[in-house]
Amino acid sequence: MRLTPLEIRKATFKTRFRGFDPEEVLTYLEMVSNEFEKIIQENERLKERIMVMEKKLAEYQDLEESLKKALFLAQQTSEQALVNAQEKAQNIVKEAQIKGEKMIAEFTLKKSKLEEEVQRLEKRKYEILQKLRGELEYYIRVLSREVKEIEGS
Repeated sequence: MRLTPLEIRKATFKTRFRGFDPEEVLTYLEMVSNEFEKIIQENERLKERIMVMEKKLAEYQDLEESLKKALFLAQQTSEQALVNAQEKAQNIVKEAQIKGEKMIAEFTLKKSKLEEEVQRLEKRKYEILQKLRGELEYYIRVLSREVKEIEGS
């Protein structure tokens, strides 16, 4: 049975001789109602926070996909430049060979830097996801305790 703060405030009880003090019962119900209302508000706030974090996660996933595409394009560019440099080296004198080798070294360095950046971003993504998971698990535990306390009351 789902209770609302208003239902708790409006609850009535039969009175009997030597029963509970009606004023004390009403005061307690008001206090319970207020706490229940706070829990409902906190739950809504947490739901909103989860939505924000899910949106951020989607943004990071989009960023990761863009970086993978950029890396793939860089690899294709590097491979094509290597092929062009090899064809040119066959048709030109020794001086052109040195220039081609220099281009290959630069592309390799760029590729290495891009791979390191992708690894760094993947590690950062993993850290963010772990942190997010930890926070979500914490809030689930808090909510579970709150629910158990409410159900146990």
